[in-house]
Formats: sequence, structure tokens, C-alpha cells
Amino acid sequence: MAIACKAAFTGKGKAIAAGREARPLPCLHCPVKAFNVCKPLEYDRQKELFEIGVQQTWRQRQSLFRAGDPLGAVFKIISGIVAVSERLADGRRQILDFFLPGEVCGFLQTDGKYSFDGEAITDVKTCSFDRRRFDSFAASHHDVAEAVKTALEEKLQQVSHHMAAVGQLTSTERVAHFLCKLSITYSEHEMQTRPLLLPMKRTDIADYLGLRLETVSRAFSKLKSRGILEFEDDEIVIHDPTRLAHLSGL
Repeated sequence: MAIACKAAFTGKGKAIAAGREARPLPCLHCPVKAFNVCKPLEYDRQKELFEIGVQQTWRQRQSLFRAGDPLGAVFKIISGIVAVSERLADGRRQILDFFLPGEVCGFLQTDGKYSFDGEAITDVKTCSFDRRRFDSFAASHHDVAEAVKTALEEKLQQVSHHMAAVGQLTSTERVAHFLCKLSITYSEHEMQTRPLLLPMKRTDIADYLGLRLETVSRAFSKLKSRGILEFEDDEIVIHDPTRLAHLSGL
């Protein structure tokens, strides 16, 4: 269950902040301190940023934020994976991207409301920042604002490239593209790639690739029958990354 964060964003936050003074800053040992908004920060500014937020934990399949809800916190993922999605006119879900440790989600807004849904695909831990104070902090530090802007531009570009690929590739090629990109992204985030952990369900992958569940399952079976990969439960072992990359168009 998410740890209630109201206290950190109200007057009670002062007492919490005072208590933090006596404890070592957890950011010193944070596995994602070198990513995104925290990347340019030295100790003093890291401490300042930490004091405007609160650490939260989320159960698998729990919602962090929903499209149309009034804007709340901005979330930096410490561990776990979050799916950011939108609902189509016919009620189907389109996953736009999977956000990994080190990335920030819940930032985009429309008329003072969240633009998309954010759901924990695995158990997730976040640093959740009061939006007003987060924006003020970024505005006061040019390098932080630039880091946020760059990360957001890169994520939007990735989503754009993904949507273009989905429209041009066959179902098996889409699955190959997904696995190749996931392996590359895992490597960039210093996450394990062999075996490649696949905590998202086949339904999540289908909603990401714009395919039916059974089509995704057949595509995985085809890749296995060709000797390109093996899979068991939530682990994938890629035996022939060259052929997989060729299929993916990368």
C-alpha cells in the first residue's frame, strides 16, 4: 500500500524534515541517484530535493496516478516498473511506455490534471515530490531544469519512435523490437539483461504493441521455435541477438 504522503506536503512535513536531519541521507546509497533530475546534484542540493518529497511504496497493479485526476506528486522511480497508458475511445488500454528505475513519471499534465494513467507493473518504490515545490526547485537550478527537460524530450522521442515502429512491423517483428529495446534500456539503466527479466504480463505487452494477447503468445512461440530465444515464466534468454535485432528493424 502507498505510504500516505499528505503529511510531507503539509505542516506535518516540518516534523518529518526535522527527523531526517538526524539520519544519513538515503540518497548517498540510492541506486538511481545518477539518473534524471538527481544527476547534476551535489550533496547539499540532493538534500534540498529530498526534503521536498517522501518515499513511497506501491503494490503490483496499484495506481500511482490516473488521467483526469487533479495534479498531485511527480514520481521518480527508485525500483520497479511503471506502465504509463491512456484509454482509447473504445475503452481499450494503450500503454505508451514502461518507466524504469531512475525515470520520472506523472510529469505531463493537461489543464491541471494528469494526462495519463500510471500503474505499478511490479512492486514499486518512488521518491514522490510535491509538484509545486518540485517546479520551484527546478526553476531555481538551471542544470536541474535542463536535466528534466532533456529526460522528458528523450522519453517523448522514444514513444514517438515506438508508435512509428508499431505501425510498420508485423506482429513477430513488433515483439522482437520490444525485446531488443527492452534489453538496450535495461543496459542503460544498469539492469540485468541475461536472462532478461520480463515482469510485465503478456496482456501488458499486447497493450503496448497494439496486438491481441494470443497474437503476442504466438509471436513468442515463433521466436522460440527459430532458436532465437528461450523463455520460462518471466525470464527470457536471447540466444541470437543478431537475428532478433534484424527482425526488429533496429
